[in-house]
Amino acid sequence: MTAKEKFLEEKDAMKTQRMNRILESAFALFSQKGIDTIAMTDIAKYAEIGVASLYRYYETKEEIAIRTVIWAWEKQQEIFLPKLTGPDFEAKNGIEQIEAILNEFIYLFETQDDFLRFIYFFDSYAVRNEISKEKLMDYENIISNVRNLVEKAIKLGFEDGSINKSYKDSLTEMYFALMHSFFSTCQKLTLSGHLLDSDELISGKAQLQILSKMLLNGIKS
Repeated sequence: MTAKEKFLEEKDAMKTQRMNRILESAFALFSQKGIDTIAMTDIAKYAEIGVASLYRYYETKEEIAIRTVIWAWEKQQEIFLPKLTGPDFEAKNGIEQIEAILNEFIYLFETQDDFLRFIYFFDSYAVRNEISKEKLMDYENIISNVRNLVEKAIKLGFEDGSINKSYKDSLTEMYFALMHSFFSTCQKLTLSGHLLDSDELISGKAQLQILSKMLLNGIKS
């Protein structure tokens, strides 16, 4: 490697490191305070870089918010996808795979509440600011990894008889009904699970475990 090539490689590494620090900082701020209340100057200060440097990487807060949500999903998928694609997972029947997927989201609720809050804040921000579907294409693509996993498990369930075949013509509807209800409940419990005295009667984890059983019992053969 020539001196010039080494310099360019080190420069690229420094750029990647700085971009990751920016995204980590944006995520930390957005997940705690929402997106609307955070300014680009706040992100620059948290990342310990100049505002001018921040704008060289991301021109608007909208741009950094979109990139941060993709980064956040990528980080989570690095954690749970390996556990849902290995030989132990593949040995399960369809309904067992769905159960394993829901269990991973319960684990996500227990360990990554900042992620769940941020996704809620981002979706609300995207709706209020009418961010176009074109700009959200990469966001949708990263989520499609989960959708493909769930739909594959449902199809397997139809084939092995572990999932009620009366739903066979409603694969897409099943995916959205299952995951929207479960993921939304995770977010609800993260955002306001301790708002009222009555919320303390049962833990969030216990509620999610019961919801998981109800959903599974509703689709299994």
